[in-house]
Amino acid sequence: MTQQTAPTDPSNEPENPPAPMRVASIKVHNFRLLRNVDIELDNRTTVLVGRNNSGKTTLAEAFTRFLQPSTLNFTVADFSAESYPEFLESWKAYSAGDEEAARRLLPEISLTVEISYSKELPEYGPLAAAIVDLDPDCTTAMIRFSYSLEGGRLSEFFEGVANDPNTGAEADVECVLGIVGDRVQGLFARSITAIDPGDASNTRDIPLEAMRRILTVHFLKAQRGLDDEKERPKDLIGSIFQNLFDAASKANDGSTQKATADALTAAVADIEQDLGTKVSEMVKGIIPALRSFGYPGLTDPGLKAETTLDIERVLGNHTSIRYDGVAGVSLPESYSGLGSRNLILMLLTLLSYYREYATRGNMPGLHLIFIEEPEAHLHPQMQEVFIEQLASVAELFPTLDEKKHPWWPQFAVSTHSSHVANRADFSTIRYFRVENDPNGGPGHHANVLDLTDAEGLNKEFLHQYLTLTRSDLFFADKAILVEGTSERLIVPAAIRNAEHELSSQYVALMEVGGAYAHIFFPLLDFLGLPTLIITDIDAIGPVEGKKRDGATTVHEGKTTSNATIKAWFPDPAAQNPTSLLEAAETDAIIRGNRYLAFQVPESKGKACGRTFEDAFLLANPSSEELTLTGNASEDEVRVRDAVDGLKKSDFALRFAVEETGWRTPRYIQRGLDWLLNYTTAHEPVTDAPSDTGVVVR
Repeated sequence: MTQQTAPTDPSNEPENPPAPMRVASIKVHNFRLLRNVDIELDNRTTVLVGRNNSGKTTLAEAFTRFLQPSTLNFTVADFSAESYPEFLESWKAYSAGDEEAARRLLPEISLTVEISYSKELPEYGPLAAAIVDLDPDCTTAMIRFSYSLEGGRLSEFFEGVANDPNTGAEADVECVLGIVGDRVQGLFARSITAIDPGDASNTRDIPLEAMRRILTVHFLKAQRGLDDEKERPKDLIGSIFQNLFDAASKANDGSTQKATADALTAAVADIEQDLGTKVSEMVKGIIPALRSFGYPGLTDPGLKAETTLDIERVLGNHTSIRYDGVAGVSLPESYSGLGSRNLILMLLTLLSYYREYATRGNMPGLHLIFIEEPEAHLHPQMQEVFIEQLASVAELFPTLDEKKHPWWPQFAVSTHSSHVANRADFSTIRYFRVENDPNGGPGHHANVLDLTDAEGLNKEFLHQYLTLTRSDLFFADKAILVEGTSERLIVPAAIRNAEHELSSQYVALMEVGGAYAHIFFPLLDFLGLPTLIITDIDAIGPVEGKKRDGATTVHEGKTTSNATIKAWFPDPAAQNPTSLLEAAETDAIIRGNRYLAFQVPESKGKACGRTFEDAFLLANPSSEELTLTGNASEDEVRVRDAVDGLKKSDFALRFAVEETGWRTPRYIQRGLDWLLNYTTAHEPVTDAPSDTGVVVR
């Protein structure tokens, strides 16, 4: 099939520059945790968030591995663990004589890239090799990378696999993998195929070099060793200058970059000639000493010196950044703060990526840049500025180089920083969540959630709240939403005092208030995050001298003023305090991955607090020398009067910091126990505790 070229119609030229081609979506199959993920990319910056070891970096590695020029050698360990049983099923089909089914069942690693492009582009350039459809209205190209068994090698792959000849026991997964695992590298190979979006049977093979002209991928890894002179990678800045020189050398004749590169080359050549003359004179001086040892003899070649300077090595090994000091003393790179050094390193690296890409001139192409954990060594404000300003380099760098051709990179930023994640727009966030094998196997996989797919989100409020509070919600194992400052101080203390196992889990603790907690429900449900919501029952009823209902004791109350409880129990009849206390003893306060905790009596039929402070005193009456009568109504009045004389912040600090040995109110303790014991299908079970602990934001 001939390659399709861009349609041209001079009378129909657009007034605005044509929309650039871009990577619209990525599908990864069977690569480590990425068993079967589908990720849509933002036009400019996509932010990848999630817990540690959830597959974020694996996404970048899939691209860099498939596009590497050397031979691609995945091992069986690179296949998703959930695909291992498929090797067994493939062998069973092969042993039954069905080779077609065996090939179909045999796992392969694949990466599918969907590219969106404009019909108005004056030329498609290298992308033309990937456009195989004949539909004039189609603006999508699909390219599939795969790592699969080469044709005709099935018998060689399964050679030696058999049922146990002694016992007759059938071969299992472990047996099959033990034999074929080492053969993957030798018998599997990479292929790159363009696929018609409207007809999957219409395909065309794409050579690797052609693919590398279509898509340029760079991976800026986290700089973790900048603070350690022993571990720090040597000459980081110098190596970037070397890359910049390489790109400048390939620039068009007449360009500023090319002129600079030529000038540097000429300068080094002059130094090389001068140094060579001096070294030759030095060598001549030692020749008499060599003659005394019989060299050179009659058959020995003469001796002379020749000096060669490699400009790339000069830049890479002997170029560094220094900073202006005082009185003419310049300061070495290591004297600058780690954050500044990391920022300079990242920006120079991005500039080198741009310069390398720009050598293609006006030839259309795609540029995908993965940035791993840019927050390393950056203080919070700098982290926020980085993610906000990252997209601006797409215009800044061409302007610096006085380039007319626009640069349209797409950035994929993986992060564990709440400052980066919460500053990004919701529409750009992709949440990586690890889930167990749906078939009950021991493996697990990543599921990637697009927040734009979540229903019922108050995106403006949530984005503003998460940004202001620096919440770690996107990185936590579990979450606790609390009513106010008192609970925010007491809950971590309650966990520590009870030596609760929650202290070894990553729990995000957020102060949201009963008026707003329900706004988080759609987000919590979408993320599948086990969450304990601790709020106040806030009983209200008729109050003498007031036209509106006011605060009452729980036994006097007729309803609740708490917005979160009302959202949980929308039926007004269920909002009566008596009904709420009855519901608290049932599963009515559990909705999927959410648990609603409000005040309950410490024991059946006893007094119930209206607020946290009430409940705490009822659980610890001796802390304020409070005498309880055992009469619920009377004790509620007594504790209310005692709380009225307290300063809430001082009260919470007293028990969170100074005093120990107190009892956690029952409604909070029950919620903590539920959260500890909650097992989710979204997370693999592990006996190894994390060392992160409870995070208070």
